[in-house]
Amino acid sequence: MNEDRSGTKDRLLDAAEDLFLHHGYEKVSIRELALAADVNIAAINYHFQGKDNLYREVIKRRFTVQRDRILLALEEVTIRHAGSPPLEDVIRSMVQGQLSDALSDIPAGNLFKLIVREVHTESRHSTALFLREMVAPVFRAFSDAMMQARPNLTQEQVDWIVASIIGQVHHFIGRWQKSRVLFDSSDDSVEVMLEAFPVLRQPVEQYVQQTTDHITQFSAAAIDALYPEVTS
Repeated sequence: MNEDRSGTKDRLLDAAEDLFLHHGYEKVSIRELALAADVNIAAINYHFQGKDNLYREVIKRRFTVQRDRILLALEEVTIRHAGSPPLEDVIRSMVQGQLSDALSDIPAGNLFKLIVREVHTESRHSTALFLREMVAPVFRAFSDAMMQARPNLTQEQVDWIVASIIGQVHHFIGRWQKSRVLFDSSDDSVEVMLEAFPVLRQPVEQYVQQTTDHITQFSAAAIDALYPEVTS
């Protein structure tokens, strides 16, 4: 019985993830969710107490793993260097973690698309959940590690730096995902994209590594140029 209940719950989560991804929260009905998961409507209320909590669990199921992996990587680099981590190591831990999860793992990539839909459309469903439980802890940990790497920086400076680095990461994730959509179409715009950015022809593992190296080196150089370390 427990295995059957677990299987039903997983089917609902999988079906909901796909439907929410392609149609958005508002346009997906309880009936459509039940039909896609091959369950009755009562099962949604039994396992999730409604569509709202089901949506929350879809997000939490995928993002919690990514969030915890990045938090652990930042903690490890800080401990390894006794509270004074090299700047590039801090940036690399954050960047590689986000890129690897979003591009190398299909479910995590779907999560990124869900978050983009949430943040960049008129819908604001569960935005507080994203910010409070998922985004904020990663930003805080990244910010704290940056402050340990560069004690001369102010909190305001670090806030701008963190936002800029995350913006770069999201740009390169979006660029890769868009290129894959174009690869599956007959539109010749993919050739225009590849001509402008040939690295998109690379396997995903190489793209992740090259992008991680670029963002890390570029960002560290910019920080050093803008806010030179004070040496005694």
